[in-house]
Amino acid sequence: MSITELTGNPRHDLLLQLIAERGYMNIDELAQLLDVSTQTVRRDIRKLSDQGLITRHHGGAGRASSVVNVAFEQREVSLTSEKMAIAEAIADFIPDGSTVFITIGTTVEHIARALMNHDRLRIITNSLRVAHILYKNPRFEVMVPGGTLRPHNGGIVGPAATSFVEGFRADYLITSVGAIEPDGALLDFDVNEVSVVKAMMKHSRHVLVAADSTKFHASAAVEIGNVKQATALFTDQIPTASFKTLLENEHVELVVSELGVQE
Repeated sequence: MSITELTGNPRHDLLLQLIAERGYMNIDELAQLLDVSTQTVRRDIRKLSDQGLITRHHGGAGRASSVVNVAFEQREVSLTSEKMAIAEAIADFIPDGSTVFITIGTTVEHIARALMNHDRLRIITNSLRVAHILYKNPRFEVMVPGGTLRPHNGGIVGPAATSFVEGFRADYLITSVGAIEPDGALLDFDVNEVSVVKAMMKHSRHVLVAADSTKFHASAAVEIGNVKQATALFTDQIPTASFKTLLENEHVELVVSELGVQE
């Protein structure tokens, strides 16, 4: 599944898909393609903009701002089956007895749940939500840094969190991203969260990137790194031929969970 089925309203989903593909569309174009009045399109744009899914412009709409992420609660219930499939694939990749960094986000929370049947994991995470899932397993050692707690997503950020992470060498980093550019750039929305992720990448032997297919059409402002640094990319749809070639050239494993394809 791509960006469709995000809202549960077929017209809204199609509107989002059109804007994701084209970047910007004016009201008349949208009214014609959606087969509704311009007044209906204006109402749709207003509603979707209020939800943070698109950006309103005079006479049209464009992709959501690259500075602001979609509300955490909304992402929490979107693309659930795809995220769960990605989570299972990543859990299968992690051997028992590993030391694992885990970042912040709805996707990695699904991954945390998928790890619960593992044995002897040491987990360092700057997500209180992830820690709350994993600490209940008595076979796990779960560690969280000090720092500033983010109320909207339970993330811990700041210099103390970064310094804490730098004291470890993990076997694996499990991270999601806000967006992936065609050149492989991995992007996110919050410079404070990204600084912790960068430290985790630097101190990990293997980087596992979880990215549902909407991340290839999304936009974000802060660069984390490049997919070339990853051991494997986990997604739910086969990416473009040029992106697959990039992964092959950099020896990054591609795991497409929905189709059960591993390349």
